[in-house]
Amino acid sequence: MRSSDQAVLGAEVLEEALHPAAGGSPDAVAELVTMAGGRRPPLEAAASLLVARLHRRSDDFDATTALCSVSAALSRIGWEMPSVATRQRLWRRRR
Repeated sequence: MRSSDQAVLGAEVLEEALHPAAGGSPDAVAELVTMAGGRRPPLEAAASLLVARLHRRSDDFDATTALCSVSAALSRIGWEMPSVATRQRLWRRRR
């Protein structure tokens, strides 16, 4: 998925998280995970948008609640560690 698609999906996740009925319930968190397809990038994009919104207006309690829901969805997915590529030695040390 391209980054522009992730940003659009992140905006959709943001709108769902901001929905008044969501309110941070476990069902709402499960819906966010489903919308994101079980992947982190759309949720991370939504979290970035919410953080930017909170930087502009720190008393935005709807954004705070939505950020809590997105964070809970990220926690539910878990963390993916990228595999570390093994580096081949181009030279050998003399003995």
